[in-house]
Amino acid sequence: MTKAPVILFSSLSAKISLYEQVLRGARMFHPEAKLVGSDSNPNCPAAAKVETFTEMPPLDTLDKDGLLGFCAELGITHVIPTRDGELDFWARNRDALYKHGVSVMVSSQEAVETCLDKLLFHNQMKSASIPPIPTVKNTDELGSERFVTKERNGSASYLIGLDLDAKEASDHALKLQNPIFQPMLKGPEFSAETWIDARGKCHGMVLRWRNKIVDGEAHESEIFDNPDWERRMRDTFESLPGLSGHALAQVIVSDDQSLNLVEINARLGGASPLALSADLHSIEWFLLQTEKRECEIPESPVTNKNLRLSKINGEVIIS
Repeated sequence: MTKAPVILFSSLSAKISLYEQVLRGARMFHPEAKLVGSDSNPNCPAAAKVETFTEMPPLDTLDKDGLLGFCAELGITHVIPTRDGELDFWARNRDALYKHGVSVMVSSQEAVETCLDKLLFHNQMKSASIPPIPTVKNTDELGSERFVTKERNGSASYLIGLDLDAKEASDHALKLQNPIFQPMLKGPEFSAETWIDARGKCHGMVLRWRNKIVDGEAHESEIFDNPDWERRMRDTFESLPGLSGHALAQVIVSDDQSLNLVEINARLGGASPLALSADLHSIEWFLLQTEKRECEIPESPVTNKNLRLSKINGEVIIS
């Protein structure tokens, strides 16, 4: 029988609902799977609520040997990163960890870099089935009257300036280290979530409206069905070389029903418990793939289209 995996859930923070769904997926693979929540803050909100917790050294203090020693001490067999700021670290160390028996659910370093760099993302994805929002270094490169100003790298919601005129956008840029500009687009937003195998092929697709957004995270979200958008999202995900594991995208729907790609996150997200609950079995499929049991992963899994998520006072409710 396959040995029970010991999985490191990094950057635990307050992600108790996500932890619980990842654990559920792991135990679909093996009933004795262990999920170790970790965070550099031993007093993070979810630390006392998970089955197993360990304090993890800050990543900038860990060299390769220190990382290998940390994983070996805990018997870690798999790692699931959950935060943008750590993806490059895990991508850089993915191959070294694999040689020591630890599999990481992370995309290639090149794919991670593309997703985190908004200008590079725009330039590389321009021909995708769902094209990205135009992204430039100067407002005069856009034929727009209203603008969004963001940091080129990192979280899209960090120090963002929304619905600004050209002068306001330029003034806001002075507060940022490496600003970029986008046209201000208004319209409903949805997320698309999938699991991508080592060949770059999507398995399953969950589309969900982002009905209420707080600090970039959906606090109210509802799954919907649109086969054409699912197909276009699949083509878009698969057009990014090196993207693998769980991935999610944000899309704005314009008044004319055109789709505008905001970003792709090469990781699980804050509202991913909804997709995992809807039978997008990313964790089980990742574990099957690491055991070379790809034949057990469905090519076109059917997902539940009748679920919604609400987050109230930090508690996630799926119904």
